[in-house]
Order: sequence, then C-alpha cells, then structure tokens
Amino acid sequence: MRRILSRIVPAVKGFGFKQWLMTVLIAVLLLSSAASLAGLRIVRHTLVSMTAADRFRGGTETRFAQIGCFLPVGQGKSEEDIFKFRQTLDSKLVEQSLEAPENGSLYLDAYCGMAAVTAAGNTGASASVGAVGVGGDFFHFHPLALRSGSYIQGGDLMDDLVVLDEETAWKLFGGTDLTGMTMTINGEPFVVSGVIAREEDFATRKAYSGDSGIFLSYSALSRLQEDTAISCYELVMPDPISGFAKNLVKENFPVGTGDIVENSSRYTLGHLWEVIRDFGSRSMRTNGVMYPYWENAARLTEDYAALLLVLAGLFAFYPACFALVQFIRLVIRTYRLAKARIPEKVEAAVEKRREERLENAFKDKGD
Repeated sequence: MRRILSRIVPAVKGFGFKQWLMTVLIAVLLLSSAASLAGLRIVRHTLVSMTAADRFRGGTETRFAQIGCFLPVGQGKSEEDIFKFRQTLDSKLVEQSLEAPENGSLYLDAYCGMAAVTAAGNTGASASVGAVGVGGDFFHFHPLALRSGSYIQGGDLMDDLVVLDEETAWKLFGGTDLTGMTMTINGEPFVVSGVIAREEDFATRKAYSGDSGIFLSYSALSRLQEDTAISCYELVMPDPISGFAKNLVKENFPVGTGDIVENSSRYTLGHLWEVIRDFGSRSMRTNGVMYPYWENAARLTEDYAALLLVLAGLFAFYPACFALVQFIRLVIRTYRLAKARIPEKVEAAVEKRREERLENAFKDKGD
C-alpha cells in the first residue's frame, strides 16, 4: 500500500490545471451517471400496482407476468366475456402442462368499469363521485392502504358493499371509521365495507385528477348504470418463456384498437428504449382508450425512467470515451516500446549466445 501511495502522490502533485480540471469533470460526470441510475431504480419501485406478479409468485421459482388490457370507449367487455376467457385460459395452461398447486390457482385476474354516480351518507350529505366497479381480485393488483374496515372481494355473496376513499368518507360522514354504516348510491342502499387512502407517490398524485371516489362490485355498478362496460382487465399468469403470457392474451382476449401491456417488463432496457424511440408520438392517443389513473401513473414513471436512462448514458459517455482514448494510447505506447526494446533484447540475446559459443570453442581448443 505504501508503495502504491508513494507512486500516486508524486503523480498527483505533478498535476497541472488541465489534469485537475479533467479529473474533476470526469468524477462529476460519473457521480451524475450513478445518481441517474439510482433515480431509475427508485422510479422502478414507485408503484406497488406494478408488483402484482412478484407478490402472487411468493417464494416459488415459477416465472409470472402481469398483463394489463385497456379497452376503447364503446368497445368494453362484459362479465360473460371474462368468464369465457378464464375457461380458455384454463385449457391453454393445461395444454402447456402447467398445473395449479393444491388448493391454489395458476393465475389471478381482476377487471373494472367506471361511471359517475351520486353518493349520499346517512347524515344527509351527498356528492357526485367517480365509481369503480370491480371484479376478481382487484385489491391484490391495487392494494390501497386501508384506513378502516376491509376490501370487497370478487367472491362476496352480496354486492351491496362499498369502499370509500378518504375524501368521500369525509364529505359524506365527516370521518373514516365507517365500517357497517349505511349509505345510498343513486338511491340504492349500500353498506360501507372500508375506507382506503389513495397512493401518495408522485406519479399517482399527478395522474389521479378526481377529488373523491368509491369502489363497489362491478355487478352492482352495472345494475346502477346499465351502459357500464369493463374497460380494464388485469391478469397475473405463468410466463415460462418470455412473451408467452402476453401473446396468449393477445390471441384469446381481443381488445380491438385497445392496448395490451406487460407490466412485468415495463422497466427493462428493451422497453425503455421503445419509450425513447417513440418519444413525442407516444403522447398522441388515437385509439379511443381512456386509461385509468393507475395506468397513467405507470406511463408517467416510464417516461421518467427513460429520461433517467438517457441521462445516465450521456453522463457516462465522456468518461467512457476518455477511458477508451487512454487505453488506446496505452496500447500504442506499449506497442512502440515493445517494438523498440524487443529487437534490442533479441540482438543482445543473440550476441550473448554467440559469445558463449566462442567461449566454448576456445575451451575446446585449449583442451
């Protein structure tokens, strides 16, 4: 260590202004690149709604993919379409020799439709709110923090339960501990199952423009608003080969001009490159899809992740070029040095060998 320091210290002391400037510049650029990569890592883990596959997989070694389907306005699905697709999915998984664990399932899905309704509490207060009619395991995909009570489940026998967000709870009841209280939605009676808090991450705060909202079963919402269709379908399923899950959904769950996205690969280098490549045109929506707020939040994080990836590459470009130039110089210097010294050493070795032969010959004559 002392030897290394003894060589480094004189070299550092011999630095001129140019060398110091280059050293500081490279250090700053490398630190900026590292900071961009750290920011990219943070953005990748911002949305809990993008982690449904990891949470469903648990400790198993099976690879799973999370797929999101978003349908255009006027081209939504019905619950019957969902049930038919589930039957198709079961048969396709059997064809691939994928078997569900005992008392378990190979996949998990959720669906929802949206509408505006009028909600009223038992205190007489009322408000126009955005309602999300949910089915399947919606709150596995969107584990919103509970302030009180519990979620509603796709398997609930009754569909008269409702989950309020905090804003709605305060508007209608003046509090959040409301489990078991009654209210009406479009004049029909419902029972409060729980109160949730919206996500607090930067992307959701930008994407969620509503002041208040409620969650009830899709069957109840479609009864209140007959024209409500399923506009979002989400699925976690095995993905033994990359792209298997997404292709299976594309082939068997047509979305027309809608979108099918794979959330599991959303922040991979390949996908982020697609985001960078489609910069500008990506913002133009012509297929009639109105994304729910969680998808808008995901697209926002994609944009930030792509930007941070570009910045990390740009910041690292100059130090990489500098290192390459120095390496090339070192190779050239080594080559020139070798070219100059190797002949000298060869000539010296030949001369030494010749002298040895002469000495040996002289000794032989003397003998």
